[in-house]
Amino acid sequence: MTVRPVGLRPRVDVELLERSLGWARGALAGVADDEAPRPTPCAGWVLADLLVHMVDTLEVVTELSLGRMAEVGPPPTSTRPSVLADHLSVLGCALLEGWLRGPPPGALAVGERRIEPEVAVEVSALEIAVHGWDVARARGLATPFPPLLAAALLPVAVHRVPRVGRGARFAPPLAPSATDPASLLLAHLGRS
Repeated sequence: MTVRPVGLRPRVDVELLERSLGWARGALAGVADDEAPRPTPCAGWVLADLLVHMVDTLEVVTELSLGRMAEVGPPPTSTRPSVLADHLSVLGCALLEGWLRGPPPGALAVGERRIEPEVAVEVSALEIAVHGWDVARARGLATPFPPLLAAALLPVAVHRVPRVGRGARFAPPLAPSATDPASLLLAHLGRS
């Protein structure tokens, strides 16, 4: 049994999250407003839709990491990609700061669900990195998914996103086009 002194918050390994944020920041750099209608690898979504989704997700996980409402300014009222990309960078810094301080003790509440801090960090890292790849593809960037990051995220994806019963949150898995970690990760998450 682990005993924690009262008042101290548990440490969570945030290195994977930090790497995912770095990769996504590169994909978001220089996003222009005229890129809004570009299609993404997510069926039926354009870049503006994806960026709004990323902001919504990052706001929730940032608040979880801080144990309170995030104080990074009001959410953007604009759906302009440049505004959303800038806000994502600010949220990413706040998210990382929150986890570096250590999560609030115990499970985190997301609606009626309870999530352990380690799971929240893993899923956040996965979500951020894969959507970073989606942004890069939508923008026509030829940057490959970082192989070491993909290798670290693949077991997270396999464990946290089952092949069956994933509902509408993820596309069905595809047959991988190759056996490298990035191809396996992306195929598992329904991307080619």
